[in-house]
Amino acid sequence: MVVAGKLAHATDACDQYRPTLVREAQAVYGLAAPVPMFAAQLRQESSCRASITAWDNGRGLAQFMDDTSKQVAHMYPEIGAPDPYSPKWAIRALVRYDGWLHKRVQGDTECERWGAALKSYNGGLGYVLKAQRLSTTSGAWFGATEDINAGQSAQNFDYSRRYPRLILFQHQRLYTAWGATVCLEGQR
Repeated sequence: MVVAGKLAHATDACDQYRPTLVREAQAVYGLAAPVPMFAAQLRQESSCRASITAWDNGRGLAQFMDDTSKQVAHMYPEIGAPDPYSPKWAIRALVRYDGWLHKRVQGDTECERWGAALKSYNGGLGYVLKAQRLSTTSGAWFGATEDINAGQSAQNFDYSRRYPRLILFQHQRLYTAWGATVCLEGQR
């Protein structure tokens, strides 16, 4: 659509959360925080809609399940009581929980490790750790360990295998101006 000689486009719903996301990610990871990856994850989870409840009871921006909300609030008491519909709480929880998962998985590169961590967020850490134990190349995620189904249903496995790819290789490109990226050209 062209308006007065300029291209007009819809505002990205994630834009409203940029200041909070940058602040929280940098507080946890430093100035080189992978903010575009976190923004891409929020886009994948909820299309950056804070009030959404999914069919599986995932709640808010980060689509936390009730048990995961409680677990994250317990691990990181500084974020306060579980409140997945609060954008600030959801962002603080997502950034910290992603880091917790990242510390527990293997990866030959940061790209491979974040791929495994993101699969853990969506499909469960236990499935990723089991797949890495079964893999002959446990540190290689993409095109290798990601293809090992460690016990999920076929439907859940298919979606959770695609989940890191959607975030890292597709949605993250929309937020490259927000900070350091993971897995884009030359980073793999």
